[in-house]
Amino acid sequence: MHGHHFTVLSRNGVSAPYKDLRDTVLILADETVELAFVADNPGKWMIHCHMLSHQATGMMDWFEVA
Repeated sequence: MHGHHFTVLSRNGVSAPYKDLRDTVLILADETVELAFVADNPGKWMIHCHMLSHQATGMMDWFEVA
């Protein structure tokens, strides 16, 4: 997640054991990850998979902080 750091709160509804700050997280197939972050850096920011073949098939998006 570009432009921000976050904390993983849970994976598949189970509380994450560590609450460290991150800028990347590995998400497995069909996994749901809940994140918390402070949206204090205005702009349009990318969120994407670091595997280029996944990006090419659409695993990327962006979000805007106003």
